[in-house]
Amino acid sequence: MPKKLLALCVWLAAFVGAASLRAQEGHDAGHTPAPTAQHPPGAAAGHGDEHAPMHTLEMSAGDFFKHQFAHSVPYVIFTPKISPDDEVNHLFAVYNVQPWQWICLGLMLVLFLPVVGSFGRSPGRGVRILRGFCLWIRDEMVYSVMGKEEGRAFVPLFLFMFFFVAFQNVIGLIPSAGHHFPAAIYTATGTPFVTGALALVTLLLMLGLGIKKNGFVGFFKGLVPHGLPLPLVPIMFVIELISLFVKPFALTIRLFANMLAGHLVIASAIALVFLFTKMMGGAVTSYLTVVPCVGMAIFIYIIEAFVTLLQAYIFTFLSINFVYQSMHQDH
Repeated sequence: MPKKLLALCVWLAAFVGAASLRAQEGHDAGHTPAPTAQHPPGAAAGHGDEHAPMHTLEMSAGDFFKHQFAHSVPYVIFTPKISPDDEVNHLFAVYNVQPWQWICLGLMLVLFLPVVGSFGRSPGRGVRILRGFCLWIRDEMVYSVMGKEEGRAFVPLFLFMFFFVAFQNVIGLIPSAGHHFPAAIYTATGTPFVTGALALVTLLLMLGLGIKKNGFVGFFKGLVPHGLPLPLVPIMFVIELISLFVKPFALTIRLFANMLAGHLVIASAIALVFLFTKMMGGAVTSYLTVVPCVGMAIFIYIIEAFVTLLQAYIFTFLSINFVYQSMHQDH
């Protein structure tokens, strides 16, 4: 336990160090201005921001928080030149979100290939842990909702969904070592574009498998509960049709908001250190504010470490339920 607490303190110290460097950068003439919400960290130079960089005591109260929150704003890191039309090139732009998703896929491949090859022999401790996770997802999440016979075909899909979300969440816990990619680590699930795409997969499964199971007319007819008075049928049909699309929208917002909120609270706690320093005119006693601010950041960090797996579980389990309900509307 002491080693884990020491690691947390070191990681939070990295957050403070990164914030301090951002607040104090600009000593050299060749440095770029400190990033703002309009000019996120890592964005290419030449955006027309000609304001001179400021020191901590020269910043306004809002600047400290803008600079901290800028790490949570997706930005372009590479735009391929495949066409003379810049608008076409922008369609293929790579954002800082995508490389971290690729890294997650690579880590999943590296960690789970030994799991696939472990059957029939005695696996190591790490492989046993991952196999236990897989069995738990299969038995307690998929089979508990869909049943063994029908759920067997969906196990690989929901295994991937759970671990893909969880890996993205966990990677986002690693403190950034700088302001630009790849030193600035980004939580891919902290943007609605990523969570929306994952929820869209769930929506397509709901519609596709629901229509396949019940037929096109039967699926939409099944949205309305049996035995309703005739005047209520049109109203209930509209309500149920809207709820069909509200479910994946709720998945999008829940995962995105929870992952983003934790980072913003930690960033706010770190920004308070510099805010108090400015309010106290840079006095030596202002450094005492580091203790409560960093302490609060560590507390939120511990909670967020739990939330990473919890949100992966909620997203996957709700997706399983939504797909099953679309296939078996009478339930």
